[in-house]
Amino acid sequence: MKRSRGLLAYCAGLYGFLYLPLAVMVAFSFNDARRNVAWKGFTLKWYASLFHNAELAGSVATTLELAVVSSLIAAIMGMLASYAMTRHAPFRGRGLYGALLNAPLMMPEIVMGVGLLSFFSRVGVPLNFWSLACAHALIALPYTVGSIRARLLSLKESNLEDAAMDLGATEWQAFCRITLPLARPAVLSGALLAFTVSFEDFVTSFFIAGIGIVTMPIKVYSMMKFGVTPEINALASCLLALTVAFLLADRFLKRRSRPARRV
Repeated sequence: MKRSRGLLAYCAGLYGFLYLPLAVMVAFSFNDARRNVAWKGFTLKWYASLFHNAELAGSVATTLELAVVSSLIAAIMGMLASYAMTRHAPFRGRGLYGALLNAPLMMPEIVMGVGLLSFFSRVGVPLNFWSLACAHALIALPYTVGSIRARLLSLKESNLEDAAMDLGATEWQAFCRITLPLARPAVLSGALLAFTVSFEDFVTSFFIAGIGIVTMPIKVYSMMKFGVTPEINALASCLLALTVAFLLADRFLKRRSRPARRV
């Protein structure tokens, strides 16, 4: 009994440490005061101000476009890389190939940002929307590969592709009609993770974003120089709600991607 109470107190303290600051942030996004010092009353004006801020709305639109493009690139590249590692016989350098795909996940992001900036400057690639989208896709690639590769490995046990090719289908037809539809939930799950990674990225965007490219994290950073205002809390609350929605969607897609149990 004492051990269970101690464990309950430990869990309560841990979750309080993790989520209490988020609860305070959401509460003060409704505070009728310019500074987050004392509670002055309930208001929705900061959310109204947030949606009427043209510069912030432009940065959010840029971030959404960037996240969509980079997640599409990461999903396509992740599907091709996962298919190569799971559907073809072991090739020379396969371990190194997999390690290089996971390198962005283990490497400090500031190293990636400086490295990509040096590479783009050396080869003469202009710093614009597309270079930043490719950089975000590179960072998100390990997430898409991990999700899709696990799904393809589970599908390999069913031998559906081999059965289709035994019946006369080419490898491309088997891929389009068998592999891709069955792997679609994992592809969507990986794309959602890539979208989230791109949407909240600051370090790489800070280094790679060219003139005129202002993402939402960079805009929030510039706003934070003048202190944390309820408007920033309102924006963070909206992002928190968006993150929860993406997590729920990812959980739903992962449940759908699980192979059905045989009776």
